[in-house]
Amino acid sequence: MTKAIVIGSGAGGSFAAMELAKAGWDITLFEKGPNHFTNLGGQGPFGTVFANDSLAMIQRYYAEPDPAVFPRTWRPNSSVAVQHTGSVDELPQVVGGGTVHWDAKVPRFWDIDFQQRSALGPVPGADVADWPFTYHELAPYYDEVEQLIGVQGDTTTFPDLVKKHAPRRDQYPMPPGPQMRSSTAIAQGAAAVGLHPFPFPMAANSASGYNGQHACNNCGFCSSFGCPVVARPSALVPLRQALRTGRVHLRPQTMVTRINLSGTKAIGVSWITMTDRGPTTGTETADVIVMAASAIETVRLALLSEFPDRSGRLGRRLMLHAFIDGSAIFLDERMHAYRGRSVTQCVEDAVDPDFPGARAFARQHGLPYIRGGLMELGGSQDPISEAQSYQTLLGFIRAAKPFGTEFKQLMRASILRDRLAGCSFIGHDLPYLSHTVTLDASVRDVFGLPVARITWSAGQHEQVAQQFWIPRLKQMMTKAGAGVALAVPATENSGGVPTGNHIMGGMMMGTDPAASVTDAHGRVHGLDNVYVADGSVFVTSGAHNPTNTIMAVALRNMRHLAGS
Repeated sequence: MTKAIVIGSGAGGSFAAMELAKAGWDITLFEKGPNHFTNLGGQGPFGTVFANDSLAMIQRYYAEPDPAVFPRTWRPNSSVAVQHTGSVDELPQVVGGGTVHWDAKVPRFWDIDFQQRSALGPVPGADVADWPFTYHELAPYYDEVEQLIGVQGDTTTFPDLVKKHAPRRDQYPMPPGPQMRSSTAIAQGAAAVGLHPFPFPMAANSASGYNGQHACNNCGFCSSFGCPVVARPSALVPLRQALRTGRVHLRPQTMVTRINLSGTKAIGVSWITMTDRGPTTGTETADVIVMAASAIETVRLALLSEFPDRSGRLGRRLMLHAFIDGSAIFLDERMHAYRGRSVTQCVEDAVDPDFPGARAFARQHGLPYIRGGLMELGGSQDPISEAQSYQTLLGFIRAAKPFGTEFKQLMRASILRDRLAGCSFIGHDLPYLSHTVTLDASVRDVFGLPVARITWSAGQHEQVAQQFWIPRLKQMMTKAGAGVALAVPATENSGGVPTGNHIMGGMMMGTDPAASVTDAHGRVHGLDNVYVADGSVFVTSGAHNPTNTIMAVALRNMRHLAGS
């Protein structure tokens, strides 16, 4: 029996474990974080300890790695020193990975995303390339993923632009759930300026019983929270199928620290786990290794393991999406944006490089084209973040007492939460060889290993696209009836540190070992039996939420590996 080690239990790792186990392989699945679920391999609904707890999820790293224990470092470019040590675009570190805290938005990449060099041409300073397969080759895997994990949506509401660039054969398995007031309000503004909003496809049950799970109750604790009723089981669904084969051994709270090589073959891994008596280390052998720890950590592990790098692209071409944060404040109406599934409407017009005026604006700035990104319409912030905002404002007036009557009045009026409807703009991020994941020379994690050093900032294409789209976002939100409308690059709110949790690149796929890190099915060039099944293999970032594509690509590549 072939034995495989899968590293990571999120979007890619769960599909890897499922496909290989179904093919009769014996699997050890290592997960760095804890398991917050019960009944993973059983019948009926999953159990969980997650609750509607902003303090635990937002402030105390219940699902994400504690930056004091597992920090990262960041710098905007390689000519300056590290400017931040701590949390840098972290994903959840738990069984289920990033699909535990996401709001489960599952748009598809467009056809031009997979053939961007051929379709749109080169961009000065960027390393734009085609994927080794097309959208139409991946489409059946998208279909399969959406049926498996359960998606709500309605293809009849798709604008012609989406039907043209992301055609699909079947309707979604569930209809859209209730539409949030904050989302429909901004959608009305979008339609008023000539955009085409529609219900956001989402991997959350709108009907009870799909995959044996509860229906979403629209509690409002969605994005950045673990679902208390597990209405968006996502990666847990393929993980359950993997466990039910009886050939998968899940090992949570165990970090793989090195892939052990002998010539061009991996012979196993070294690992470390925390117990009540302290850390325990060990090794495990396998015939095949599949890396799915999410892009940054997969690259870090490859560097720690001293992988061959003929192309010089290992750890390069990191893509994080250049987000714009839009805020619409409705002075005379409450938006109730804290109720529902984070956002329920979206717009894809800005993904089109031929959007009216976009190419002319690009040429004015020395670029052949620009692409914006999908817009998530609606959303707000949590009460703790709102309170902190008011305390900051009051601190300017009276630093010694940023609370009291005025603070309570602000919280009751809730200008920055209940009267706020946001717009998160997912900016297409081109691949640049200068955007990298490397090992930090001085900062180490709790186990004494060098941490990932992120070098990234918005490039010329991203900045020009933001200049083009920011005034249009403001116009859209004003047309929606907002008394105040703001839109700024997300990094302005974070001191330059990248945010957004959309992490891609670093181990790009390609057919030429001299120009890529992995082959057309995710095998690492120069190694016979090491594969990658997460977003690090992406060749371009697309302009959409990436998880659906991570799952579809992992399913495609792992099915090839399994020979099925």
